[in-house]
Amino acid sequence: YRLDEATERREIAAAYASIERLIGRAPEGWYCRYAPSVHTRALLVEHGGFTYDSDAYNDELPYWVQVAGRAHLVVPYSLVTNDAKLVGGPLVTGRAFSDFLIDAFDQLVDEADEHPRMMSVGMHARILGQAPRARGLQRFLDHVQGRSDVWICRRGDLAAHWRATVPPPSTSA
Repeated sequence: YRLDEATERREIAAAYASIERLIGRAPEGWYCRYAPSVHTRALLVEHGGFTYDSDAYNDELPYWVQVAGRAHLVVPYSLVTNDAKLVGGPLVTGRAFSDFLIDAFDQLVDEADEHPRMMSVGMHARILGQAPRARGLQRFLDHVQGRSDVWICRRGDLAAHWRATVPPPSTSA
């Protein structure tokens, strides 16, 4: 968020190329670790290689925005159900985190008949990957797995589904 526009443009292109080279396929979406700049979204659209970004905490469902006259998908990222809460916060155990996730999940399922719902769980190997915390993740996954009324997916899968079922709004004026 502190980069000038030209430097950010170069960094985005370098990150894209590096990921494509290292894993053998291009990244689908973008998320800034700390915060996007005022230029980030336009630079992603200009680059053309990203099908969505997740630099938004403002909604529970994906949505379309117009950037430079083009439709661009935003798949929000939630800090509510993020394992960062396990660091120095009130949820220091895996069990507390799994209870928190299960409560959030059950509430969203209860509301799903009236409104579409999405739950994003932020996970970091250095946090949730610790043995006692991983146990909490396993409890949560055991709770949701096997249900026929939910879909566990990657963010890119959700973006593809949204593009297929909720096309961008018409821009005709």
